[in-house]
Amino acid sequence: MVSDYMVDIESMGTNAGDAILSIGIVPMDLKNRKIHKGYYTRISLEDSQKAGFRIDASTVLWWLQQEQAERDEFKGNYAHKPVKDALIELSEFIAEQSKGVPADEIRLWGNGAAMDNVLIAEACKICGLPRPWSYRGDMCYRTIKNLTPQIERVEPTVAHHALFDAEAQALTLFKRLEALGL
Repeated sequence: MVSDYMVDIESMGTNAGDAILSIGIVPMDLKNRKIHKGYYTRISLEDSQKAGFRIDASTVLWWLQQEQAERDEFKGNYAHKPVKDALIELSEFIAEQSKGVPADEIRLWGNGAAMDNVLIAEACKICGLPRPWSYRGDMCYRTIKNLTPQIERVEPTVAHHALFDAEAQALTLFKRLEALGL
């Protein structure tokens, strides 16, 4: 039974309602400092735009400046999942991993109080879906990061890949919680 998750997204903007390109999430056992097998999906940008999601020009320009390996992640985007399907799968993944944990006890850790969690919650709203966690379970990894600047972060295997970023953030969170005596 898992109640803590580290999530990371790649997106076409940083505001609620901006298109999400991919979602990576890993279940975490905070007590034993372990991560479990995660979920990863890539989302069709074309489908997102048709559903009413925005694309921020400055973010597109930022993506164009990234290494080829990071940009390659979005090749063939037309064949990626429709946004609503990806969000349904995300909810099913959390429900399966949580095995009956009430939604108000699920904690979703995102990198920033106004980034990952907010964009996913707004995407659920736009698609007419309930989010799979309560607002009381919004957790900010960035806050913990800022409280422990002396702790070196675990580098992701592949930069700007939502699942690898979520795994690295979870492993770094464990180190930071240890440093705080939690």
